[in-house]
Amino acid sequence: MRLLILFTILLSSVIRAHVGGLAQTLPDHDAVLDRAPTQVEFTFMAHVTITNIRLEVTSGEHSGERLRMVLPRNSIGQSTAFGEHIALDLPDLEPATYMITWQAMSTGGDIIVDDFSFTVTGK
Repeated sequence: MRLLILFTILLSSVIRAHVGGLAQTLPDHDAVLDRAPTQVEFTFMAHVTITNIRLEVTSGEHSGERLRMVLPRNSIGQSTAFGEHIALDLPDLEPATYMITWQAMSTGGDIIVDDFSFTVTGK
């Protein structure tokens, strides 16, 4: 019986990670870019809704500053950033290092929180 319970817990963790896992971001984590991107793109292995996103400057003259990113929302304030592929507009970015922290919810109700950084050199 204990073995069955352990197997069930492990299997549900693997399924949850597979369903809601992040497959790719553009820009990539730790990317070094000559030009600032105008969008951030997420590709997931299943449909999710991005429920929260934050953009912070982590180096350069404005280190520690949070920049405004807007999630598309419906008339009652719910995020409409839904799907396997989600693209969101970025504000104008100067040369610096940035961290994007995001939260998403899978269709099964699992919450996923992660972050990634990238650098704009401006060269």
